[in-house]
Amino acid sequence: MPSLWHIFGAMSPTARRLLWRWAPLVPIAAVLVWHSLQFDFVTDDAYISFVYSRNLAEHGQLAFNLGHPVEGYTNFLWTVILAGGMVLGVPPEIASRVLGTGFGVATLVVVFRLTERLVDPAASRPGAEPRCPACGWAYLPPALLACSSGFACWSSGGLETQLFTFLVAFAIDGYVAADQPGGERRLPRVGVALALAAMTRPEGLLITALIVAHRLGLNMARDRRWLPRAVDWLTLGSFLTLWAPWFAWRWAYYGWPFPNTYYVKAAGHTTARYDHELHQAGLYYVEQWLRQTRLLWASPVAVLGLLWARPRQPRFAFTSLAALILPVYLAYVVSVGGDFMGLHRFIMPLFVLAAIAVVLGLERLASLLHPAQLRPFAAATVAAIVLGLFAWTQARLTHASLHPAPGKFADHGIDTPAYLIAYTENRAAIGRAMAGCFTDDDFSIVGGAGAQPYLGHMRGIDVFGLVSERIAHEVAPGRPRPGHNKWGPDPLLAEHDPDFVFHCYAIHSKPTIAPLGCGAFWRAPARGFEQRTIEVPGLVGEREGRDDDGGPGPAKYYTFLVKRDRAFACPGLVP
Repeated sequence: MPSLWHIFGAMSPTARRLLWRWAPLVPIAAVLVWHSLQFDFVTDDAYISFVYSRNLAEHGQLAFNLGHPVEGYTNFLWTVILAGGMVLGVPPEIASRVLGTGFGVATLVVVFRLTERLVDPAASRPGAEPRCPACGWAYLPPALLACSSGFACWSSGGLETQLFTFLVAFAIDGYVAADQPGGERRLPRVGVALALAAMTRPEGLLITALIVAHRLGLNMARDRRWLPRAVDWLTLGSFLTLWAPWFAWRWAYYGWPFPNTYYVKAAGHTTARYDHELHQAGLYYVEQWLRQTRLLWASPVAVLGLLWARPRQPRFAFTSLAALILPVYLAYVVSVGGDFMGLHRFIMPLFVLAAIAVVLGLERLASLLHPAQLRPFAAATVAAIVLGLFAWTQARLTHASLHPAPGKFADHGIDTPAYLIAYTENRAAIGRAMAGCFTDDDFSIVGGAGAQPYLGHMRGIDVFGLVSERIAHEVAPGRPRPGHNKWGPDPLLAEHDPDFVFHCYAIHSKPTIAPLGCGAFWRAPARGFEQRTIEVPGLVGEREGRDDDGGPGPAKYYTFLVKRDRAFACPGLVP
């Protein structure tokens, strides 16, 4: 049997070059897969999309409640992909995690190619020999991303985060490649990638607008051209060919130009105090990203990497575009208050830009060393030190995110992954336990609209209005927390004539519990609701590891409100 060395020796020179070029990405990808598996969860918000995916796969309706389409998701392409998996028999709980990690790995490949274009434009051409040490710098950004707690966390989680990040990175890579001699033919593909990104996340439109503005500015700076080129029109056409029909369909289908979640977060009269608190939350979110990713300390190097390029240099297209996207995107994040989920999933595409910018800065600093013979050794040393220190900080962050200290389950309204996992596991356990307890006519009011409705096969709306058109459009914002900005008032919720009220609840360790501290409106004689308790296997305490009754656990019981005249029978019901 031939040895690996003999197999390698029998390869053609081109095959050996490809092997040497791509082989280092294998352990980097393995690190990301391993890191992602440390989280290995599906967050409650992902289950909202799962409900839509199931209804599309089984009934042909992109609706939360069949027959009443409300756009309570912001990830159309992801939802449709998962629906396709369900048609093929693949549960979305599995497909979302596999695809999330897969798109994370694909992003590492794109980031490598993009960095390679920047540090050695000739290296990515077919048959070219990469220069060293320039070729080595291209592996550092994907390695940094693989070690990043945020990038790994949201390669899991069940959301569209890494699909969106991949599409944005792919579009930017194509845009940079198109700026090289003979590369303009790639621009129409950039339009397709941006259209798919805009169909995956609303922020895809922001990225598209910034790339269009950058392209117009680049034409002006270099060639004094006011009008777009023919290839620019072709690129815009490729974008609109995909995006415009989809946008027209969703407006006609749902009746509104923007997703229901936009109206939850942005519609309605606000006060100056509310706006101030919302922006403060957004500023804190950005500050945490800078601190936890160590960009706060690495930013001078990143700025150096972005500024050290002239308009005629190959890397200028990237550095100037990144210098445009980063501040505008961060300003947008501040304006909407950031996000309530920890580890920065809301700004994941910026991880890519920041990692490349830092490496470009390090590469420029290394190029200043004299004599030149020291540069390869210095580059390897600096890269190893930076990667080692960053990996150490992120290992600590991952552990702290999954095993927070008492009282650290949330930080200024930003939930840790540990809390997100516990919250979702409880709703999933409740949904499974109650899956056979509902009739087709039952209607529920819930807090989280994800795992509990999905696994319990429940009809209903959430009190935050994500899947409620009325709450989104009729209720004014009152809570400066993204996704939780509105709260449906009891009289409005009562107009739905619900049979169950689940947003007033308790999870506890004893079979009996004192009256809930909420729900007086529903327990009034006119409403006719009463407390009921069921035993639910697999519950965990959500509040600093303890249950609502103050007991140390294990949590076993779930108390909620149900109509008194509803003949309610369910396994585990406490008399």
